[in-house]
Amino acid sequence: MPEWKQEIRQRLVDLKLESTREAEIVEELAQHLDDRYAELLSGGAMPEGARRSALAELSERERLQRELRRVERLASQEPIVLGTNRRKNMIADLWQDLRYGARMLLKAPNFTLIAVITLALGIGANTAIFSVVNAVLIRAFPYRDADRLVIVWEKFRLSEANTVSPANYFDWQEQNNVFEGMAAFADTRVNFLGDGEPEEIPAQRTTANVFSVLGVNALLGRTFTSEDGQPGRNNVAVISFALWQSRFGGDPRVIGRKVSIDAVESTVIGVLPPDVKWHVRKNSVTGEAAELWFPGITNEMKQHRGRFIGVVARLKSGVSFQQARAEMETVAGRLAQQHKQFNAGFSVNLVPLRQQFSGEIRLPLLVLMGAVGFVLLIACANVANLLLARAAARRKEIAVRAAMGASRGRVVRQLLTESLLLSAMGGASGLLLARWLAPALVSLSPPELGDFQNVEISGPALGFTFVVSLLTGVVFGLVPAFEASNVKLNDTLKEASRSLAGGARSRRLRGALVVAEIALALVLLAGAGLLASSFLRLQGVDTGFNARNILTMRVSLPDARYDLDAKVVNFFTQALERMRTLPGVEAAGVINNTPFLGLGTQDGFSIEGRPKPAPGAPMYTTGICVTDQNFFGALQIPLKRGRLFTEQEVRENRNVVVINEALARKYFPNEDPLGQRLSSWTKPNEIIGIVGDAKHKDLDKKTGPMSYWPMAQYPSGSMTFMLRTRGDATAVASAARKVIQTLDPQQSVGDVYTLDSLVGDSIARQRFNALLFSVFAVVALLLSAGGIYGLMSFAVAQRAHELGVRVALGARSRNIMKLVIGQGMKLVLTGMAFGLVAAFGLTRLLRNMLFEVGATDPSMFAGVAALLAAVALLACYIPARRAMKVDPLVALRCD
Repeated sequence: MPEWKQEIRQRLVDLKLESTREAEIVEELAQHLDDRYAELLSGGAMPEGARRSALAELSERERLQRELRRVERLASQEPIVLGTNRRKNMIADLWQDLRYGARMLLKAPNFTLIAVITLALGIGANTAIFSVVNAVLIRAFPYRDADRLVIVWEKFRLSEANTVSPANYFDWQEQNNVFEGMAAFADTRVNFLGDGEPEEIPAQRTTANVFSVLGVNALLGRTFTSEDGQPGRNNVAVISFALWQSRFGGDPRVIGRKVSIDAVESTVIGVLPPDVKWHVRKNSVTGEAAELWFPGITNEMKQHRGRFIGVVARLKSGVSFQQARAEMETVAGRLAQQHKQFNAGFSVNLVPLRQQFSGEIRLPLLVLMGAVGFVLLIACANVANLLLARAAARRKEIAVRAAMGASRGRVVRQLLTESLLLSAMGGASGLLLARWLAPALVSLSPPELGDFQNVEISGPALGFTFVVSLLTGVVFGLVPAFEASNVKLNDTLKEASRSLAGGARSRRLRGALVVAEIALALVLLAGAGLLASSFLRLQGVDTGFNARNILTMRVSLPDARYDLDAKVVNFFTQALERMRTLPGVEAAGVINNTPFLGLGTQDGFSIEGRPKPAPGAPMYTTGICVTDQNFFGALQIPLKRGRLFTEQEVRENRNVVVINEALARKYFPNEDPLGQRLSSWTKPNEIIGIVGDAKHKDLDKKTGPMSYWPMAQYPSGSMTFMLRTRGDATAVASAARKVIQTLDPQQSVGDVYTLDSLVGDSIARQRFNALLFSVFAVVALLLSAGGIYGLMSFAVAQRAHELGVRVALGARSRNIMKLVIGQGMKLVLTGMAFGLVAAFGLTRLLRNMLFEVGATDPSMFAGVAALLAAVALLACYIPARRAMKVDPLVALRCD
């Protein structure tokens, strides 16, 4: 055995230690080098090589010698300068800790890489989701004092957000004392002709005060004034920043430019800032944010008929939301008494602006934020486990530092610095990952996020990443640091290499972290399973029609050029005749409300021979669709009884109507609907046919009563062509456009989609939820599997001697495998038990996001538990296979 003490004394001579202190350190380090030399020899090293390697380890302790020298120097300084020097030394110590921590991480590249990747996944996913949450739920609106803005709806029975009657809006405006201002708006489409080809664009018809109520100023020009709403002076328009860029190339001379809006010459008076996108989706008949605004809601609409506008109001300063709601309910009650036939049963509902914009997406986003938070916790647990294992392997190093005078706090600080370095690298990598994930999230986002496509890694997101990285470093680094610093010098410096795993407490900590990982992963898997099952069921819902190979194309005829009903009907019938002859087109029909796009129309009706419902009593209501005779064949909606329209009935009003089975079941449960007569806006109309139920807006809602009317009875200037093709539906789009332009060169075309894409978009939110939750669950599953694999691999390495003894005493391979797998699966089953309890409680939050699936579906819980157990078993099996191959001679020689 080489003599180490002289070598050690030479390395300590510059420290000028007391003889007693020097003797203790020399003895401890000599014992350490003896142990290391013996270990290297048992591993097959030659004596000279083992000696050089042991001395090389001693050289790595030079930083600790400098630390001890600093402590001795501080102790001998004058008290008056100690504070100043201490501050200087704290900075020097921090820099020293950072450099030493970086060197230690570089010496363990595999450990560092795994830890950084793990943290990057957790932090990056959290940052990306937070960017979306910030854009949708937190970011300030571009309106003055936006917290004082509310949306006002009419309320009717179970419907909390009915569109408003213009007459009621004007009455509200006159009779309330709680609003500083009220404005009305209605979504529409307009035929826009400016620079370039005619284009159909989404627009809003508004009252002249809409922008003053919102508190929005123009980027260029001005917004509306009260004079702009007067008859003869209302041919002005404000355009969006996006329209200014796309149609006018950002030309500042656009102010004063003449444009054609629905064949009426109008003047552009203003351009809105890029962040202003005033669009209340609940009121939308376009499905898109408006790009143009013009005065079109005036006092002339005070007649009590129709409900089709939205209302925004600004609370007076000092008036609370509750006060405003109470007064508006009083006003609505008074109007219900004054206009019983029109307002009976109707009340009012106020919704804060933030809640209006985020209502339907708020819960899913918060649930996803919680889910990705679970992923981060699993990542932290994984890295903490890695640090515990690494700290166990560094116990002798830490013991030597303690023996040379380092306090426990000093050791904790050094280890925590390494953890923070790891979290900083993980945060930086996570930020890069988030910059890629955020655009991907936007591309997958449902229509509810359509107004928030400017999701970006902004200042708040950067701040969030910094805070998360800092907290992550503390969370996963603190416990391992305290555990590693709790060493007994003599025992640790003298123990054999086989005991480096640390004590029972350290093993329990690592086991507890794995249990937590398994529990969190099971919760995420259960949520993902429920959402995926719900989405699959939703995809399987029968729409009642065949959406494949259907092209939709909307044409909105301007009143200025098509002022007679006969002109409207003639245009659409001519266009249909030409489109049916296009190559590749099998059938063609029209409908006024495109399925799965926009709102649709509802109306009350009466049945001949039955008394009308009393005011306030449940009314007969139906959806209204205006079609031609070929619409049902184009969509392959089956005729159940009776007949469809004739060509003559489409061209001339013959007072006939076709209903769906839902209307027949609800209003004619015990009689034959055919031949019955119902009245809507016109005189009684005979029911001539009953068709199958076809979904029109929501796959997850029960199909309601629907009535279909021929074009001549309800002439609508806005109709959608439905073209069934033999192949790719988009291939005929260009030819269909030419048909329209041939009939009217100034007419635009809009909403060119395939019908199956519209059906798919209707469940985009459910797809978004299921996809993201599933991705997070898979990441959690892989991280948890990695955690159990790492724990078992470390345990096998540390128990090599014990396993060698067992094999030497006759233990068979299957006994060793059973021992190792049993140890791991015990932790897994414990984690699954906790996870099932947590999942049973937390998945109830998903109840409103599920379709035909229970939030605590036992079969789903059993399935995800089985999947998690199978993956965990595989993670335990690989280390167990390695344990089976332990050579007892090598293992015993290491003792």
